[in-house]
Amino acid sequence: MILSGTEIILGITYFLVLYMSVFWLLALFDTVPLHKKELKEFSGVTVIIPAYNEERTIRTSIESVFAMNYPALSLVVVDDGSIDKTAVIVREMQACANIPFVFLQQPNKGKGAALNHALRHTTTPFYATLDADSTAEPDLLMKLMPYFVADDVASVLPLLKIKNPKNIVQRIQRYEYIINMFYKMLNSKLDCVHVTPGPFSVYRTDVIKKLGFYDEHNITEDLEIALRLQKHHYRIVQTGEAAVYTIPPDTIKGIYRQRNRWYKGSAINSIKYRHMMFDKKYGDFGFIRLPT
Repeated sequence: MILSGTEIILGITYFLVLYMSVFWLLALFDTVPLHKKELKEFSGVTVIIPAYNEERTIRTSIESVFAMNYPALSLVVVDDGSIDKTAVIVREMQACANIPFVFLQQPNKGKGAALNHALRHTTTPFYATLDADSTAEPDLLMKLMPYFVADDVASVLPLLKIKNPKNIVQRIQRYEYIINMFYKMLNSKLDCVHVTPGPFSVYRTDVIKKLGFYDEHNITEDLEIALRLQKHHYRIVQTGEAAVYTIPPDTIKGIYRQRNRWYKGSAINSIKYRHMMFDKKYGDFGFIRLPT
């Protein structure tokens, strides 16, 4: 029997879909827990908030940092050339800070440049990024830091949840985030996490500096830095017991702008790191995560 080209393509497609389904099903039932340690010492952590025209949300973000119960905490806020009242609000918050608080300003250069500016003023062993429209739970760091069990763990991530969805657009995204977080936890079991989102990803400071800081010209710097960590065989851990809350777009136009940037960044970085695909040096990440 001679198979047509269509039948061959369909057969290959069915095989790949079945293979991936079985692959992730086995990952789901892998009962080996993520390793963590008891916190006996509290390494210093600097929270970095890059901000551009965030007068509506930045006060709440800073207040959530003030409310955190981690004893070795400091804060750096970078105003990336805002033209609204962001700087005024940050200075007001700085005046009543209960933790070490540095406020930096720069001309508008983008998020990557703002993060690098803050990193040059960061001396703590760890730092966390926090988008200016996001808020952290008080015990977030107490739950994340125990997962830095070895020097090759370069980043630990919390669950990312939607804060108070107010309309159907945001409610749909809420369920999307829940599914994505479940998927990322499966990826974490296989060291296949491919993005470290802006809302409260925690990093080893020396690792990011050693790898050359953030790419200031990349439109999805959180995706690019994660791929760079994977390239240098560092581990990224996605936890399931700590959460940070973010405010998503509330209109179709807002979603389009956000996803347009995400997908363009994904395409650009896939091309940039294409040499990692199907390379056995990168294990499941090279053969499964990056190609998909």
